[in-house]
This record gives sequence, C-alpha cells and structure tokens, in this order.
Amino acid sequence: MGDVTQKRTPGEWRELLSSQEFEEAYEYEGDDLGAVYQTQGTDFALWAPTAERAELLLYRAGSAEEGAAEPFDRTEAVRTEKGVFRVHKSGDLSGVYYTWLVTADGQTQETADPYAKAAGVNGQRSMVINLKKAEPEGWDKDQEKLPKAPAPVVWEVHVGDFSHDPQSGVSEENRGKYKAFSEKDTCLDGNTGNPTCMSWLKWLGITHVQILPMYDYGSVDETGKKLQYNWGYDPMNYFVPEGSYATDPYHGEVRVRECREMIRALHRAGIRVIMDVVYNHTFSIDSVFQKTVPYYFYRQEADGSFSDGSACGNDTASERRMYRRYMIDCICYWAKEYHVDGFRFDLMGLHDTETMNEIRAALDRLPGGKEILMYGEPWAAGKTAIQPGYEQALKCNAALLSDRIGFFNDDIRDSIKGSVFEVKETGFVNGAKGLETQIRSSVLGFCDGAGGYQPSSAQQSVSYVSAHDNYTLWDKLVHTLTDSMEPDFGAYNEAALAQNRLAAGIYFTCLGIPFLQAGEEAARTKYGDDNSYRSAAKVNQLDWTRMQEYRDLAEFYRGLILLRKSFPAWRQRSLEVLDQISFVDAPEGCVAFTIRTEAAAESVSIDNAAPWQELFIIYNAKKEAVEFRLPGGKCSDPEQEPSENYFALEGKWQLLTDGTRFKIKGDTQLEQMKELEGSVWAEPVSITILGR
Repeated sequence: MGDVTQKRTPGEWRELLSSQEFEEAYEYEGDDLGAVYQTQGTDFALWAPTAERAELLLYRAGSAEEGAAEPFDRTEAVRTEKGVFRVHKSGDLSGVYYTWLVTADGQTQETADPYAKAAGVNGQRSMVINLKKAEPEGWDKDQEKLPKAPAPVVWEVHVGDFSHDPQSGVSEENRGKYKAFSEKDTCLDGNTGNPTCMSWLKWLGITHVQILPMYDYGSVDETGKKLQYNWGYDPMNYFVPEGSYATDPYHGEVRVRECREMIRALHRAGIRVIMDVVYNHTFSIDSVFQKTVPYYFYRQEADGSFSDGSACGNDTASERRMYRRYMIDCICYWAKEYHVDGFRFDLMGLHDTETMNEIRAALDRLPGGKEILMYGEPWAAGKTAIQPGYEQALKCNAALLSDRIGFFNDDIRDSIKGSVFEVKETGFVNGAKGLETQIRSSVLGFCDGAGGYQPSSAQQSVSYVSAHDNYTLWDKLVHTLTDSMEPDFGAYNEAALAQNRLAAGIYFTCLGIPFLQAGEEAARTKYGDDNSYRSAAKVNQLDWTRMQEYRDLAEFYRGLILLRKSFPAWRQRSLEVLDQISFVDAPEGCVAFTIRTEAAAESVSIDNAAPWQELFIIYNAKKEAVEFRLPGGKCSDPEQEPSENYFALEGKWQLLTDGTRFKIKGDTQLEQMKELEGSVWAEPVSITILGR
C-alpha cells in the first residue's frame, strides 16, 4: 500500500481508497471523534489518515466579521492510531470556536470538523459546546410525556413554511424559526376557532411531523443579509442544526437549544418528530470531507471523476466503512441528543443495503429505539459508481432491507393521481382508465409483488400522493381538469375537491404508512410551481387564510386520520394481514373490498379502538353513482350477484362516510352517519366507508 499521505491523481486515490487493505488498516472504531468537552479540558480528534499533518486553530468568534479574523491559539496535532490526529486543550472551552488546518494531497486547507456538534454563523467554524447547558427546561423528561407509539400518520413541513405567513398567529420575531413551534394557542385573526400552526396540528390529529432538512446546510446565508429561501438539501455540518431557523445564528449554542425546544413542543403535543436526512451528497465538493480525507467519502468513476447519481455533482460512498460509521454515529446522535423519533432518507436508493440495515440495527440498540421510524426514497437520480459487491437500497431490492425500513411507494402515488413528471397525465381519481388492478395492489401496499418487488412487511410502503417535490396534490388535480397550461389554481374547484377527497381516502386506506405534505389537507397550492426548492417564501409558506377557507376538506382528512388510528388491522406488520382483505367484484372505475380485524392477529393495543370488526370500502372514480350490495344483503339490481369473496358477518352496516364528510364525536371518536342494510350507493368520485 505504501505511504498513504503522498500526492496522487484522482484515479490513483480511487484505487487506494477502494482497497480492502486501506479499509482494514485505517478503520477507526473509537467513539471520541470531534470535540469531547469536559469543564477541565477538551479532547479534539480528527480522522485524516491520508494527511501529512494537522493543526488545531482556536477562535473567539464564529466568523471573521465578528472581529476574530485570526486564531488566538494554534496547536500542532499528534498523529495516532488509525490516522487519527489528536489535541488536548486544558480549561473550560465551551463557546470557543475552532477549525482544523489539514495538509493532504499536496494542499493545506482550513476546514470545520466533520464531527462538530455546534458551529458559528454559516458553519465555517466549529464550536466546542457544553450540551447540558443547551438543554431546555425539562429536557431530561421530554420523551416521558409521549403517548405509546401510535399508528403513524406523517405530516411533512419545512420549518419556515410552518409560520412565515403573517397570518400564522406567530409573533413576528419567531416567524420562520424553530421557536414558532413553541408558541401556544396560535390562531387566525385572533379567533381561537380558526387554529394555526401547533394548534392546527393538535386539532388535525396527525401523529408525526417530518421536518425538511434541519441540519446545517449551505444554500442560505444565515446572517439574514440576503432574502433567501431553500428547502435545505445542501448539507454542510451534519451534526449541527441549521442556523437560519435560530433567533441568533452567531452563537452556536442558540440553534442547539431552540431546535430542542421545537422538538419538546411537538412532544408535549403528543406528536413525534421525523428528521429528513441527506447523506447521499454534500452541498459542494469543497466540503469538510474532501478537505480532511480527499476522495475517501465520495464515489468516483473509473477515470477518477466524481459519480453523479444524485444529480448534485457528488455521490457519497456509504459502502466505505468510515462513511458508514459516520452515518450511524450521526443518526444515533440526533436520536439521543435531540430525541428524534424517526428518519427519512433522501435518495435512499443511492445508499447500499448493508449500511441501511446497520443503521436500523444501531437504532434498535438504543433505549426505545425499536419505535424509531426509518424510511426513505427508494430511487436515485441517475447511475452511481457503487463499489462491486454492494446492492443499492432501491425499491427492487426491498427484500434485502430490514422489514422495518420503509420506502415511499411511487406506484401508489402515480396510480392514484398520475405521473409526477407528466403534468397532464391522469390517475385513477382524475380520469385514467384501466387502473383498477394497480389500485387493488395499492390497497395491499404492493405486498402482492405486483410491482416487481416484494415488501417484507405490511408497514413498509409509505402511501402518499404529494410531498415537497413536484406539484402539490391540488395543483396536479387542477392541471388535469383543463387543457390550459395556466389554470386558475386559487379558484374554488368542486371537481378538484372531490378528486382530492377520493385520493386521500385511497392512500389512507392502503397498507403501510400514510404521509401527506403539509397543507394538502386544505388544498395547498404553490400556483403551479412544481420545483419550489428556492422559490420565494411566499410561494412555499402555508397560507393560513386558505387553510381556514378549506376547513371542510381538512375535516375530512381529520376523519380519515381518526379512522386510521382506531382500526387495528392497519397497524399489523405481518403479511398475514393480506388474508384479512377481500376484494369485491366492481364495475370499471370502481374498487371495493372488505378489511377485517382479527383477535388472533398480531397483538395491537390502541386507545379509542374502533367498535367495528370489519370495514367495507368503495372507491368510485366514475362520474355517476354506483349501487353496491352490502355483504350479506340484497341489491336492488337483480343482475348484480355477490362475489364469493363476501364475508357474511352478523349485524347491520354503519355508514362512516359518504365521501364528503365524517361525523366526529368530540376530538377522538368517529360516529356512524346512519345504518344501512341491503345495498349502498357510492356517490360519484368518492370513497364510501362502512363498518360493522
């Protein structure tokens, strides 16, 4: 192997760093990388096996503009085992900023610490932090207040979108910030009957909030000198919260404390937090990774160029031991220090299945770790130069993943409403013909293998129709209702509302985990912007006035959420639940089935359990009403014979929704709208749900 610190060409680095010999020689298994703080002194450790030398620089502020252009202390680091450079500094260094000056591959560059737990403004300098002092009040008992893990219903939101709207009810200084989540009793125009922000979430009843990237990212100037917006899929400091969401981005402990306060506020409302993580690429190749161990953390093509399966100019190499270790360390850190309850992996399909399974196993070893959710996007933006012998965590490789690693199911999404890439292409709810088979597979979470992949669990598919990417559900539906490329997205549209309710009804009654983009429940529009990652905040923010205008639609979602949480069959993990679902013969444009809860099924204990043992669900995408014979009943059409798959349980059927509304008692229970026997009419473009 020779001297690993000598200068090489990119192709030569690829050959060396991909070798088993290098991995075995320099894999470091210690848990002390970064700055390990104690009041009497701090130990700094940097893994940089290909570096000739490393020097630790200490600063009194996080940036030169704060009057700290030069370091007040410089210390040559000692190279130790496995290529780890170490420095010990005596005294209480909490609040002191630092960087490393690393000489590697013939260059000397100043860099932040890849394992930094805090940072100064814009993340250029790392900060030593006393994490205990950055805890909000009651942090040690934060998770004790959470109810037992519910059937997940995930609501995805960007920190800024949540409260940017001046009508959000949030104080001006906290709009767009972590602290917006801590404000209580927020409402529109002072009317407590029109809840906003946290009050809205508690009213709606979702169980989990998935937050778009809240780690430190590079695409927004944290000083606030520029009016900028970005989703944040541009990671810089993976262990550090984003500073633009803090009330003070200059002092590194503030973002840490305020991010924890946000999570505490959600937990106190009984809502769990899922973190959107982006380990498949970095903001740029000019990263802490490339400056400390050039080329190691990235995949390269045969000619030494960087692989670009992420469409971001660089793909990270999860299959390499020290990046796999980095991912595991980072995920577990957020779970332990920030009490994060789940992780959503951006472009998970770029990572290898071994790494994903090891992350799952590491989480499981934490106290309560088996309740932590884990799912991701089972695709990539393009071909990646993964090392031979590893499989990507793509949908087609679902069987290679732990059955507790879920994935976004784009087959469900596109079957319901049409392709996200072709704006005028329709799905089942908005006019496409011949999709009944795909919708039946969607009901089963594609656990029938019809998609060319085989989920190992009934909970593996994330069923959804909209997320931050692409058109909002409302914008997609409005587009497909007209030939115009510039439809009126802001106008009231009864046809779009009916399709919206049916679309939601379908994915909420599929096996798996239901997921919705924030505001989907109230006809959220971005006025036709299908890629708003850096559009103006006004385009992206939740419009709380509109949210109240479409309160009836949100009430319908609320009913679906209550039904989802109260019917035990949808919580079962075992594929045996497929035996509890039976499809009923239905005309073209309709899908109908029963789903039963069995006492002998895997034990599922829930609060406010539904009184119904069986549901009869009808999706009618036709423009006319259709009559269905109820199991055990007679139809007014003598030619419509019952399917042999009908279950003839005793008892009358109770209508729970006619596709326009639910009847909700208090905040926690559904009530029947009326009793039926014999047959039921499924209204045009609607979901009908009955129980007994």
